[in-house]
Amino acid sequence: MIDHLSRQGRPSRTALYLRCYPSDTAGLECQRAALERLALQRGLPVPTSYVDDGMRSGTRLPALERLLGRAEHGWVDVVLVPGPFVFSLDDRAARAAVRRLESLGCTVLELPHRAGRARPPAPRGAYGRLPGAPAAAAAPAPHPLGRLAPHPQPVDARTA
Repeated sequence: MIDHLSRQGRPSRTALYLRCYPSDTAGLECQRAALERLALQRGLPVPTSYVDDGMRSGTRLPALERLLGRAEHGWVDVVLVPGPFVFSLDDRAARAAVRRLESLGCTVLELPHRAGRARPPAPRGAYGRLPGAPAAAAAPAPHPLGRLAPHPQPVDARTA
């Protein structure tokens, strides 16, 4: 668990940062609620929201600039984000933003990932296999009419 006292010994100042492009108010509200639950679970104060809705990551992000300014003054200790992608879709730029916040004394917390929801699906190779996975033995295709009864044996009229 995180020490919830700031560098000056006062209760920590918690923030959450959200950015979505194109604008997605419903998605942002779901993420905000999830981040507020995370703060509650961790025993953190209700976070102050910094939202750049509808803003591209390569442009000026006013809410992120305000958050960084407050972090520089020691007014923010914990920053909650759904993932580093909120800072930029470019991994290098996103990691740089996280490192900058950490260099200012902030702890950056991400939402926990849930199987099949938070992370994109694994890349698939030919025929839906994971790259490098051996090809499975091909099963015979089922008959379009389902299982057929065995053919009756022909009757020889001379022996019957």
